[in-house]
Amino acid sequence: MKPILHLFYKEWIKTRLSFICSLLVGIGVVFYIFMIVENKMTLTGAKTYTMNVLYSNPPIIYYSLLRYIPILIAICVGVSQYMPEVVQKRIRLTLHLPLDNRRLFLSMELFGLLLITVANVVLFSLFYWKNHALFPAEITHPVEATALAWFLAAYVAYNYIAMTALEPNRVRQVVYAVTGVVLLTLYFHEVPFHGAYAASTPVLALLAVATCPLMLFSGFRFNKGER
Repeated sequence: MKPILHLFYKEWIKTRLSFICSLLVGIGVVFYIFMIVENKMTLTGAKTYTMNVLYSNPPIIYYSLLRYIPILIAICVGVSQYMPEVVQKRIRLTLHLPLDNRRLFLSMELFGLLLITVANVVLFSLFYWKNHALFPAEITHPVEATALAWFLAAYVAYNYIAMTALEPNRVRQVVYAVTGVVLLTLYFHEVPFHGAYAASTPVLALLAVATCPLMLFSGFRFNKGER
């Protein structure tokens, strides 16, 4: 357990600045979204604006600024965690820690996923709180179902960054990166109506979970020195 805690501390030193800065940006975006909403409610009236959100065609996606914030945090965490290891060859030193290499790679991934989960919980909780303070359930439930898909996309992005960064073969890296981008498009379709992702959320969640072991494959190849 102690070597894992030491590893977590090392990962925290690498990622803390990018994680904290990107999280603060996300918090600022959430408050900015609802500052705009409150301003429009003041100008047009809360009832009028609420009815517009419910029935306008095309719909008023007042939360659209939130769309890429979770994936931005995941990219910041993933890049700051893995790029120094690979570019500066630090990963070879990490592999000499008194841990089985599979446990070591899993611990690194677990740390990154924990950071992303913390960020997702903080941002989604703030969004949930402000959303419910301003809108009725007829709006809040479908909106949150749509936003949830964007938060799930953060896990997919992080897992593909980890897999791509540790892959020793450049051609495979390109293939992994393209595959990750294509898969992420499933999470970012246009929103034709509030709650558009509600039916597909379980499938999107399973896809996100299914990408978690991918890093082990690249880590195994890296450890074996394959090209």
